[in-house]
Order: sequence, then C-alpha cells, then structure tokens
Amino acid sequence: MTSTLATRKQSEAIRRRMQEIRTELPYAVDDARERVKQLSDWKYHMSQHPLPIIVAAVAAGFVIIPKKRSRDTVVIRSESASTSDLPAQRGMLGGIAGAVMTLLMRQAVSLAVSQVTNKFSATSQVRS
Repeated sequence: MTSTLATRKQSEAIRRRMQEIRTELPYAVDDARERVKQLSDWKYHMSQHPLPIIVAAVAAGFVIIPKKRSRDTVVIRSESASTSDLPAQRGMLGGIAGAVMTLLMRQAVSLAVSQVTNKFSATSQVRS
C-alpha cells in the first residue's frame, strides 16, 4: 500500500481527533453523571416548577385517598352474604400508601411555603 501525503495528513488528523476525544471523555462522563443526578433530584424540579408539582401531588392525593363514607350508611351483614358483597376494607398497603402520601403532601406544602416566603422576601428587599 502506497503512503501519500494526503493519507498521512488524514491519518494524523484522525489520531489528533481521537486524542481530543480521549481527553474530553472524562469531562463528558462527569457532566452526564451530574445531569442524571439533577434529573432525578425532586428538589431541583420543585424549585424549577413548583406549581405543576403541587397540582400533581394534590391530584394524586385526591385519587389515592378514599372518600369518607357518609354517616347515614348502614351496613348489614348476614351469614348468607358472600364476601364479594361486603365493603372493601383498607389493607396494610393502603395504610402505607396513605402515610407516604401524607408525608409527601406535608413536604410539598412546606417547600411551597418556603418558596413563597423567599419570593416575598426577595421582592421586599428589592423595594427597600
């Protein structure tokens, strides 16, 4: 195979580019890791978009938490009634889900209050 000046220049350009890629790769990986960490951080998203997240949390709480029964409801159980006729009872999983949603709602409200407080204090400092 004949080596010409053009193929040597192309070969050196490819080697140079490969060396640049090797040099830049660790920084690109670190940037990618930081971006993934940022994307999975709920506090970051809450600080960027508080209103949609609060609305979504309230909607999820509304869907997950069961409605209270009215006090006028009378449940009569008889020996001949099958288990499918009985009202569903809240199980352990429902209790855990309710506790988790309560904690999430408290955290979301606390974060929302702090965000609003920070906004008001920032505007009052600008006016002063």
